Amino acid sequence: MQVEMQSNASFDPTQGCRMIGASRVYHGIKDAFLILHSPPGCHSGLLLLKALYDNADVRIAFSGMHPSRDFVYGAERKVLRAIEEVHRTFNPKLIAIVDCCAPAIIGDDLEAMLVEAKEKGVTSELLFFSGAGFQSSMWQGYEEALASLAKFMEKGSTKAHPHSVNLLGFKDDEMRCEADLFEIKRVLRGIGVKVNATLTSSKFDEIIKAPEAQLNLLLGGDGLRLAELMKDRYDIPYEVVDYPYGAEGTEKFLRTVCRALGKKTDENFIYSEKEKVKSYVEKVHFYLQGIYGLPCAVIGDACKALSLAKFLSSEIGLDIKVLALTSKNFLFEERLREVSGMADEVMIEPDRIEMEQCIKDAGVQIIFGSTFDKRLANAAKAPLVRFSYPTIDSISLIDAPYAGFRGVSTWLEFIINSLTSSYY
Repeated sequence: MQVEMQSNASFDPTQGCRMIGASRVYHGIKDAFLILHSPPGCHSGLLLLKALYDNADVRIAFSGMHPSRDFVYGAERKVLRAIEEVHRTFNPKLIAIVDCCAPAIIGDDLEAMLVEAKEKGVTSELLFFSGAGFQSSMWQGYEEALASLAKFMEKGSTKAHPHSVNLLGFKDDEMRCEADLFEIKRVLRGIGVKVNATLTSSKFDEIIKAPEAQLNLLLGGDGLRLAELMKDRYDIPYEVVDYPYGAEGTEKFLRTVCRALGKKTDENFIYSEKEKVKSYVEKVHFYLQGIYGLPCAVIGDACKALSLAKFLSSEIGLDIKVLALTSKNFLFEERLREVSGMADEVMIEPDRIEMEQCIKDAGVQIIFGSTFDKRLANAAKAPLVRFSYPTIDSISLIDAPYAGFRGVSTWLEFIINSLTSSYY
């Protein structure tokens, strides 16, 4: 396995900036509202990503920063007006204010605006997060924004409920995320484990009560900074788990959870679920024989791409020519060793131009990626199966998860149908 890590500046980076990572955290809180203090070029892109994914849930307001005038004189008072308007119109439990590069360089004092908003009678919880892209990347912004929620947990109870877990690192703006969360909760419930809070795809009060869980689960290694804070403050242990793709992957996920909680695994539940998966596989085993060893590429963040690579290689039998991690997390190096030998080449936060050339040269026949990989799929004459962020050209309304035992049938449908319907 050849590992290639981007060491210099990218002409076309594969991940967004710190502001996007933070915004994904706060927008995932179902009764929170996000205010972006940025010029149009920044907030319009994020609005596009949110609105095209879910037309009915875009809880984002803008301060109205003017690119020329406000770059000279500052625009912090506009943030105060935005806070008051959001509070008056929506009265959310939390208002998160995220700035970008321009106001951070100017030095707009947004912390002072939060104090003044409270003095003017705003009852929503207020939080400011500096999202300037020059400070860090998208995944680092995500980690720090997630950790910033810890201060609100001090208001909740710390009495742990037995056999309960928090899901850390879950994002509610990814392909089939709602179905995935339902399935993850279902399989955990099947072994007698309750999900206490999902960070972030829960209401604000549920996040406040996160310390009531017995264990934190880090999906794909995301959420480490918050997990360590909660371990120090509330003595809640954490366990790093792969995102549960596939029958074997889901079984390992459940056994890991049971071991960490010190409870016996429900063997009957796992057996019955795997029997259902077996019945799906038997219906398409001729197709599976035909695609065994098919060269493919996997493009996505460290949380999901590594887990998907394991599933495609060990359970489906695809030949992973290129595994491109568009963004890292604090634990990606440790998890990368687990897929040693599964991919011919691993690219870590590559320049998109170089990544696309590498994948085209590898001769892959199917690509697993995001909307941003459509151009590559067309050039490589390979079907594209969307699973990673962002996906804004494909909708997912039905309860057909990628995760869990039920996710196996979804993957089989998408993979086989994509190949058999391809015109290339």
